Amino acid sequence: MRVRTAIAALLAATVALPLTGCFGLPGPDEIADQAEDVASQAQELADTLSNVDWGKVSRLVVRDAQTGEVARELTDQTEIEDAFDPLSDESGLAAEPDADTEYAFELWQPETQKLGQDADDLDEVKVLEVTTYEGSPVVGLEVSPLGLRLHLTSQAAANSLRALAG
Repeated sequence: MRVRTAIAALLAATVALPLTGCFGLPGPDEIADQAEDVASQAQELADTLSNVDWGKVSRLVVRDAQTGEVARELTDQTEIEDAFDPLSDESGLAAEPDADTEYAFELWQPETQKLGQDADDLDEVKVLEVTTYEGSPVVGLEVSPLGLRLHLTSQAAANSLRALAG
């Protein structure tokens, strides 16, 4: 809950910065409208992250972000959850770092069975991708089904995830 509120508040408070530019400052109404949109997306992303059902995670695929090659694949939910646990205490939003991507961590789970769908026809869906950046404490998060992206500063999370890759 704390992460969700902090992310929404930080995004709303900082939305004015990227809105400044060549055309001058937007009016207060425009800033408020865009802040509501960004805060709503941040809230949705935070809700999604806080509601990850680790028992349903079927696997974590660790890829070299430069080559796309699989560095490691894990199916132990406890090990996966422990690696992602430091993210639950973070709320420091960050810009995407000016550094090369390092690793991409893809969380996969079985799709939800729809009415009339045979259980044997279920596919896996990527529900979350987290990216680390070389020499940076920033991690990027993307909720794949929603297309929402956000970057957080978390040295603990970056180190925990890098340890999975090694």
